[in-house]
Amino acid sequence: MKKIMTLGIIVFLLMAIVGCQSDGPQVDPNPKPDPDEEKYLNDQISPLLSFADASKQSVSIKQNSEYDIYQGLKALDNLEGDITSKIEADLGDFDLSVPGTYELVFYVLDRAGNVSNQLIKYITVLETYDVLASYPIYQNTISNEAQLPTAPNCFQGAYYHKVFSSKDYWLGLEAEVTLPMPDINRYEMTYNDSLNIDPNARNLDNPSLYMGGNAYAESDVGLSLKNALVKNSAGSTGISVGSYAFRPFWRYITSYDYDAGSYDRANGRYYAVSCNGSGTSKNCSGNWDFNDTQYYYLPGDQLRMIVYSPKPGYLQLQIEVIAASTLPYSVGVRTFNDWKAPEDFISPVFPSSGHGSMKAEFKRVNAIDQVANEGKPVKETTTTVGEAIWHNTYLHRNIDGILYRVAFNDTRTAVMSCPVASYFTTTGIDDVTGGETVAIHPFKTSLAMTIDQLSTMNSRALNTHKKEE
Repeated sequence: MKKIMTLGIIVFLLMAIVGCQSDGPQVDPNPKPDPDEEKYLNDQISPLLSFADASKQSVSIKQNSEYDIYQGLKALDNLEGDITSKIEADLGDFDLSVPGTYELVFYVLDRAGNVSNQLIKYITVLETYDVLASYPIYQNTISNEAQLPTAPNCFQGAYYHKVFSSKDYWLGLEAEVTLPMPDINRYEMTYNDSLNIDPNARNLDNPSLYMGGNAYAESDVGLSLKNALVKNSAGSTGISVGSYAFRPFWRYITSYDYDAGSYDRANGRYYAVSCNGSGTSKNCSGNWDFNDTQYYYLPGDQLRMIVYSPKPGYLQLQIEVIAASTLPYSVGVRTFNDWKAPEDFISPVFPSSGHGSMKAEFKRVNAIDQVANEGKPVKETTTTVGEAIWHNTYLHRNIDGILYRVAFNDTRTAVMSCPVASYFTTTGIDDVTGGETVAIHPFKTSLAMTIDQLSTMNSRALNTHKKEE
């Protein structure tokens, strides 16, 4: 009897289950394939991966910056169309925090699993630097310091006042300087002599303030008057014919890592370097893009300028803005041309063999360079450069494992005023700070007016920014 009851219960439950299933959707045990889906899955043609923007195949980016590695890539499939969003990458050891050049491999798969061609993108992660903190000042005797240098004969072709060190284990040079007021009076063509600097005529005298080093070869690093973006009275902006603002430059001689190339702002290269010379040794010159007006420096700007070796065999220029000029001339020029307020500048690291690992010389220079006149006797000129105030100048040195600043004074420097010392007025070098004030006045016995007097008394300086009105 129990067996009969148990069997009845089982039959009842089976009927209940079947009844419930009959009320729900029926599943076809042999479904027909979706023809569209089948088309994708049976596809045997691989997708195509390409660089829609070829300039993105090799890029340079700053260390620790944000960067979309897929920039410039495009993937197309014969059936699915644009599948760029499906691109995958083999990153290898790519690390945005570690400087170096990396090869990233890209590919893409379609729905059928067909793999595309592979593309390689080269990404160079550039080491970034901050403006150096000021080292403590060392005033004691340096053991085994090199003897005073001997000044060579003057090099022809420019008016320059050069202060340079002995060759010793110096790692860099820094100075705080207030930029001078130029009065340029020699041009390639007719110019407006009511202006201290006429941006609409090509000047043949060119003021500069720079530093540099010499381990195996000479480097010049600093500020030179260069072309700039200027406005006319109608509000149109264009590049000036002549030099009009102090802008950073770096010149070096090298047989490695030339870094030659043009501007490429889209890929993070905001500077250009040109090199010339036979064999492996090249003379290279670097300049920052004139579109960045925050790196235009003007008379009265007070700057901390540094050239130093961040790693063996290399140098770098750094400029820290201490105070923007309040001179009417400079305020007027910046306002009229819509230039940005001056900002700190850091150049790329550039090669300079021997620096940081052997004895080297450093220098600071005030100059009037003359166009196409290098190595020739200077041309007579009435161009002048008012007082440049070197508030201090210090060499960098590692002493007992600590980096110090050491006064760039008469105990470790030699001075050249070329071609004739009377073309310069200087205060002499301060023994404690290494500071000095320098004015250049070719074929004049002196230049009495200071930078403040030039900016307030000379109507040409005050009216420069009204040049087109």
